[in-house]
Amino acid sequence: MRKVLGSATVMYLSALGMSGAAILLSIALPPDERGLLVATTTSASLGVAIGGFSLESFLLAQGRGWLGELSGRRSLLIYLATVPISAVLAWAFALYSAEASPLAAAIGAVCIAASTVPAAAGLTLGEFLSVYRHRAVYAAAAPLLYVVLIAMSVRTGESWLMAWLACQVTMAVGLWAAHGAVLLRMGRRPSLHPERLDRMAVTHVGAIAVAFNFRFDQLALARYQGADQIAVYSLAVAAIEFAQSGAVVAAQRTLGDHEEGSADRMRGVLRRSLLLAVGLGALVLVGLAGIGLLTDGYEMAFLVGLVLLPRSIAVAADKVFSARLVNLHRERTATLLAIVTAVAAVVGYSLAAPRFGLVGVAAVSSVLFVLHSIAAGAALRAGRPAPASRPDPTVREPEPTHVV
Repeated sequence: MRKVLGSATVMYLSALGMSGAAILLSIALPPDERGLLVATTTSASLGVAIGGFSLESFLLAQGRGWLGELSGRRSLLIYLATVPISAVLAWAFALYSAEASPLAAAIGAVCIAASTVPAAAGLTLGEFLSVYRHRAVYAAAAPLLYVVLIAMSVRTGESWLMAWLACQVTMAVGLWAAHGAVLLRMGRRPSLHPERLDRMAVTHVGAIAVAFNFRFDQLALARYQGADQIAVYSLAVAAIEFAQSGAVVAAQRTLGDHEEGSADRMRGVLRRSLLLAVGLGALVLVGLAGIGLLTDGYEMAFLVGLVLLPRSIAVAADKVFSARLVNLHRERTATLLAIVTAVAAVVGYSLAAPRFGLVGVAAVSSVLFVLHSIAAGAALRAGRPAPASRPDPTVREPEPTHVV
């Protein structure tokens, strides 16, 4: 038990497990009411993904020394600016979906973005276990509140949204209490080094593209097919994303590994990530089949999940590949691949949603992610230097270049 509680990956999976429990409980809502809940939370998540400046990835790539010594008030203001920007974007995405609550989406985005700032600081300081323990604890609040709502026979999406917002507020407060000290110290000192905003921009443009790949399918379905269809699709997506969840911690470890032998360790991380994705994928398909048998309105969830399974496995590999590219200061390569895929995603989802519905959008999603992972792996291999049989001591190696 001590070993389990001491694993950051297990804590991350626990947090997702709690989120998964909340998702399962939400099928107690009628599909149209659940559609309101899903469209709103998706709008908030997409707003944070785009307005959040990829703080976790950026700070992990910068390293502990940057956060503890070089960054100061100017940096902190940039990081805190993610909160209002995320809120505005979440409001806009909620209006686009036509099925979400713009106000609830904006408030949710404020809370998520506010909690991401101290979480990014904690991860950068190497406190993976602490960050994911806190997320696991606060993620457990949502299913508990949903159980209370079910017991009280509350079946309206607005009431469930209030419970979801309460969880986000609690998580933001808890993470600031646990990991906000380093940020407060930043506010008391000047920045000693210019921000590497070009590196942040390049990294974040890629993250924006990835966010569209992951979430625009749901907004397109909500717009063209209605709340009941997005309710079914989002259930399958949530289950499949749980199957690939171990890749998030794997990618963060790869991103932050700057020591000698990191390439060899990446291969081990990749292998474990893929095995976990395949095993969990089989389990979630069984769960989706059971949900289809026991509930009304969610019978298509298993088929959608089956079509999305290749996406899950591809994402598990792609996260590690992309993290390694950023780790090697090849953000532009990762960003270019993500942008190309995002353009294809926006076009593909917009065409598939009105014509082919759930299964068509799921098929487009799987194809896009498989192609992206193949391209990222090929780019990583293409940039690997050929080993020399005998180094020439008279030849001086060039200094490594950094994006500044």
